[in-house]
Amino acid sequence: MAAAIAFPMPHHADATATGWEEIEEVPCSLSAQIPVTGFRVRDLLLLQAGSVVNSKQSTGDRVGLHANGSFIAWTEFEVINGRLGVRFTDLG
Repeated sequence: MAAAIAFPMPHHADATATGWEEIEEVPCSLSAQIPVTGFRVRDLLLLQAGSVVNSKQSTGDRVGLHANGSFIAWTEFEVINGRLGVRFTDLG
């Protein structure tokens, strides 16, 4: 089960005046896409616990973030207290 993440509202935003009250609690799925070139179905079939998939992505490269399949922002991976997260760099 995924843990909920609380995002602070900007100090000038009034949550009751956003017009999103009816849907703001609807769950959505976030995904960050990392390009892996040359990956084939046979590679997918060979994956097992402990497998590592190499990417051409470098630390600090922009990674697209999607909500329910729609692009929403550019992000960068970041490690915080031993956990992997993404930092928003540009909203889409």
